[in-house]
This record gives sequence, C-alpha cells and structure tokens, in this order.
Amino acid sequence: MSHACSSRKRRGLTLMQLLVLLALLLLLLGFLMAATLRVRVAAERASSLSSLRQLVIGVQDYADSHDGKVPPGPANWFPKKGLVANNGYGPCLFHILPFIEQNPLYLSTRKDIDGKPVYVSWEAAGKSVKVFMASNDPTFEKDSDRTSFLTNELALPETGGVFPASFPDGTSQTIFFAEGYSQASDTVTLGGKTTTWKTERRWWDNSGWKPTAGAVLFQVAPPVDTASSVLPQGFTPAGINVGLGDGHARVVSGRVSSTTFYAACTPAGNDILGNDW
Repeated sequence: MSHACSSRKRRGLTLMQLLVLLALLLLLLGFLMAATLRVRVAAERASSLSSLRQLVIGVQDYADSHDGKVPPGPANWFPKKGLVANNGYGPCLFHILPFIEQNPLYLSTRKDIDGKPVYVSWEAAGKSVKVFMASNDPTFEKDSDRTSFLTNELALPETGGVFPASFPDGTSQTIFFAEGYSQASDTVTLGGKTTTWKTERRWWDNSGWKPTAGAVLFQVAPPVDTASSVLPQGFTPAGINVGLGDGHARVVSGRVSSTTFYAACTPAGNDILGNDW
C-alpha cells in the first residue's frame, strides 16, 4: 500500500511539473513572437526608409545629368517643353526610372507621336517596380503598378525646378517624398448625398500629393477605408517616413504640429521648422 501511495505521489508531482514547464514554454513563445514581430517591423521600416533615400538620390542624379533640372511631381513633359523628339511625359517617378536602375523599363515606353519618338508613362501601365512598393503598406499588392511613396508636389511642382536653387529653405528641411497607402479613398458630397470610391495611386500616373496648410497634413496608420486620397499615410503608429531633399530619410512623429510639417513641405516658404521636428 505504501508503494502504491508513493507511486501516486510521484505521478502527481510529475504532472504539476509538466504544467509548470508548459506555462514557461508558452511564456517564452510569447516573448519570442513579440521579439520576432519587433524585428519584422524594424526591418520593414528600414526597407521603407531605404526606398525613400533611393528616390531622392534618383532626383539628385537626374538633376546632375540635366543641368540641375529636377523632374515635375505631377505628369508633364520633361526635360524639355512639349512634344519634342526624345522628350519624356509622366510624373516624377517615371522620369527618374533610369536613375534607379530601371532604364530598360523607361526605354520600353518609347512611342512615336506625330512622327516624334518620345517616352510616355502610360506605356508602363501594369508594370511593377519593386522600389515603389512597401511590404508594410496595408494596401500592398504584389506585382502591382501602384506606389507606396508619394511625391510632394510643392517641392517638385508641375513646372519642375533647379537643384538646389529651387530649395532656398534648405534641401535638408524639404520633404521630397512621403509614405502613402497605394490605395486610398475619394469622398464627394452633393445634394446631401456622400459618395466614396477607391483611388489607385499608380506610380506612372497619379503618384503625388499637394500639401495645403490645415489642421491635418498626414494620417498615421489609419484604417484602409478611411485613408484619404489627398493626404499621405504613415504605415505604423510610430509616424510617417519621409525622404528629404538632401538624400536622407527619417520618421516624423504623428505628434508633430501641422505648422511644422507644412514648413517641411514648402521649399521656398521662408519658414522655419519647429522644435517638434
């Protein structure tokens, strides 16, 4: 009898130990998953910052090859005006293709218009460019021709500009590109009825935004259905990644004031960034 009691006691202690061990393993698994998530988020943030730097350097390299001229944010003819042989038509992301290791794609857009050979962005419709898409964009779609990075059309207007003369506020204090969901929403209210529809931000077409002074200048990790097509969006609660004209990229906190952020969007506003920058 004493032997049987001893056996039962040993089995009871073993079961308790197993339960404790299981709890410890689950706790360790939780820590491991949290650490893995942090590493993944950090890697995605680093990838986004790297892409933004590449885009800004692409603009700088373009300027170096074209007497300082920088390409327009919204679609336009460049570097010459109008329908001229060997000219290009499209937004900034199209014009810098040869300077971000995408020259074959740019050359593939050649088209004869009125007997003149030109390069036009719509010929690239449907073509995906890896550097234009961010994996942590909530609207990310593999092999899409959309873009997760938007051109600041105040810094790079339709008429283009000259680097660095067009940026008297300082290239290190002027945003050239910012993150933005590749799919956003447009909303119009007419006669008391509100209509909302999705907008695809395609790198070869509508790949920019034009900042206007106001209370809200960007959104931080909004739900996909509430992402505005007239604003850029940060992909994580940490803030929004931006690429500055001097070639570096950084995270801007969601707590930055609209005045400071707008000052960083204007290339020649004679405004000073606030202490919250």
